[in-house]
Amino acid sequence: MKFFTKNKEKYEKDDNFLLYIPKKKHNTWEVKNGKVLLIFHHRKKAERFLRWLVNKPTISDVELDEMGSKVWLSIDGNNSVYDIGVILQQTFGKKCDPVYDRLIMFMRHLVKKGWISFDIGDQ
Repeated sequence: MKFFTKNKEKYEKDDNFLLYIPKKKHNTWEVKNGKVLLIFHHRKKAERFLRWLVNKPTISDVELDEMGSKVWLSIDGNNSVYDIGVILQQTFGKKCDPVYDRLIMFMRHLVKKGWISFDIGDQ
């Protein structure tokens, strides 16, 4: 699997994914009741029209669960995937096992949605 940076620099297959440093691309979010709420503004004309047709608001949100919120709050541009896994283990203990399998799957989902990107970090 290959990820791209802003410079379209390709990550190599030999790179250690645990050393990648995630960075937030989606900047509209807030914390409510200890959980992260990602907020989306639908400003494109087609989106607004379709939402008007089905009587939906032009703003939507996604609430992350406890672990997802902890991951999101741990993404600060300095913590690597490994560091975030350690934070999860310290916070949730065995409740989050297998931590790195779950974390990597969640990170892939966030990348697929376009909400985060990665820097290579020190390989």
